[in-house]
Amino acid sequence: MLKLALVQVSMLISSALSVPSSSEYSGIQPRSANSVLSERAAPNPPQVHTGTVYSFEKTATLVYEVLNRVANHSWEWGAQAEVIFERNYPEYSVYSNTRQLPLSSQDGPLKPPSGLIKFIEPIIAKRVPGTKPIVDGDGASGDPASLGVAVLVSAATSNKERSEYFQKLADDQLDWLLNHVPINENGAISQRDKELQYWSDYVYMAPPFLAYYGAATCNATLLEIAYNQAKQYRTILQDGKIKVWEHIVSGSFEDRAFWSTGNGWAAAGMMRLYGTFMNLREPKLRELTSPWREDLANWVAEIVKGAYAYQYKDSYLLPNYLANTNASHNYAECSGTALIAAAAYRLASLRPSLAADLPLDAINAARVAIFTKYTNSKTGAVAPVVDPLNWNADKAFNGTKPDVGFVSPEGQAFTILLFEAWKAYVASLDCKANPSHPHCSTGYQRL
Repeated sequence: MLKLALVQVSMLISSALSVPSSSEYSGIQPRSANSVLSERAAPNPPQVHTGTVYSFEKTATLVYEVLNRVANHSWEWGAQAEVIFERNYPEYSVYSNTRQLPLSSQDGPLKPPSGLIKFIEPIIAKRVPGTKPIVDGDGASGDPASLGVAVLVSAATSNKERSEYFQKLADDQLDWLLNHVPINENGAISQRDKELQYWSDYVYMAPPFLAYYGAATCNATLLEIAYNQAKQYRTILQDGKIKVWEHIVSGSFEDRAFWSTGNGWAAAGMMRLYGTFMNLREPKLRELTSPWREDLANWVAEIVKGAYAYQYKDSYLLPNYLANTNASHNYAECSGTALIAAAAYRLASLRPSLAADLPLDAINAARVAIFTKYTNSKTGAVAPVVDPLNWNADKAFNGTKPDVGFVSPEGQAFTILLFEAWKAYVASLDCKANPSHPHCSTGYQRL
């Protein structure tokens, strides 16, 4: 039925807008002896603390400069676009507390986010004429859609001519996902163009775009399709025992192990769905999505708790692959650690009732370590990080140079997303009114 709904909603949208139709896994292991999940008191790593509130701001600028220089693939640009939203244009982020969706001048003048538009225009210029996806996805159906929210915001804030241009890009991308990509019997859209294959990464790429398009057009069917992507992917990828997700299932190749970065993509993608549903302007649509938000919040919490059960005590980082005893796969690295932590902070700020159930002390230790020990304050390079093009590489990139082959574009992005999510969490505590909150202490708010 949902697959039929995919076709029906695409036909409706096309009609209204004149859119043409068209590794070997070694097995689950018990929690590492180095785990800090059960230790609710934060580890005390004095060697990585500083005494300056938000002193990471300057370093974050360097981290972004490296990201801007090394990002070169559709999903990396999508992550960079989200960084631009959360850091430079938070009012247009789905986590905004000043604007609802659809975007409207009733919340204030819709000023074009010039930095965002300047960022996406040269990328879109690479698009092959006559193709549907926003950019080439190298065989991935979801990755080009990671730029979809940026395109839709540009459409909503530009003049008539430019708005029509951006809207056509979004319409084509939607048509591609709904009508030209393999879909299973339960409505799960494939991450690959030519075969049914499910990647945890996908949840950050296509579903947030589908949800935002649904929010922008007040389309309940599209909102449900977006939610269903997370639901179906969780059903396919989640391990029932340890609650984290496998990386790639089905198709011509698989990665049935628990890649920490893939779990980060899934958790952060579901938080973006949550933020989109939460900011719906229409009360009936917000009510419709209430049980979905409940599910999403619980699913994110599952990943956060499941992943941080494998945090290392010495580095405060997560292993590249969770629940894995292979030394060439379980080295500590920053990318997955940072993105899962970012999702946790967003969840804690938007769903305070779940905060006490999250390993926030362990996450805080990871955050401080990443900001002060694993980010070079002179170059902006974040390391150690897994090679994003070779998840099974025997060792991590070391960051000795802030350049391709030494740093990860997505790792750079995730570090900034962690910083912005943490600031949002601290702001949500209203520490002036609640000075006794344990996370309102000066020590906790450092960096």
